[in-house]
Amino acid sequence: MQSNRPSGFSLFRLRDLSGSGCYDERQWVINKGELSMRRTIVIAVLVLTTASIALGQRPSASGDRRGSIEQVIRQLDHERIQAQIDADAAALERIYAADFIGIGPSGAVRTKPQVISDFTSGELKFQSITTDEVQVRIYGNTAVETGRSTMNGQDRGKAVPRDNRFTRVWVKQQGHWRLVLNHYSPLIMQQ
Repeated sequence: MQSNRPSGFSLFRLRDLSGSGCYDERQWVINKGELSMRRTIVIAVLVLTTASIALGQRPSASGDRRGSIEQVIRQLDHERIQAQIDADAAALERIYAADFIGIGPSGAVRTKPQVISDFTSGELKFQSITTDEVQVRIYGNTAVETGRSTMNGQDRGKAVPRDNRFTRVWVKQQGHWRLVLNHYSPLIMQQ
């Protein structure tokens, strides 16, 4: 018996889902190349779906890196606070960038040499400094740290405003994170 099907085609017998008992041979002709292509597409979709799910569950290297940098910044800030309380010039020298600018809650602007001199001379001294609501955002070799600070200290004999908001800018220079800007704004409590 001779078939009217073109060469390269196969006839697959499938169930008659309509229940009519009639089969139209044209509905059952499938190109072998088309079947192979469909199988390849299905496999590719499954592989890509599985890979994207797996990658989505694995912590990213950049996320790990950001967390690591954030820990370094928080540790350096803790060291900076302790160095200010202790008037530790060597630690401040290491932490502050050469072009550091500090803007205190009173609006006074100090360079790195001025800040270190004021701490070592006793003109600027702190008994305690605490921070909270700290956030660190990373932008490549720059980190911006913001938060709230409570300080007990004196600046040239006057009490330093106790409650402040701060912004600090850290830059990675020659492989080390350095503080380039420290700005305080007094926190005004609403009555």
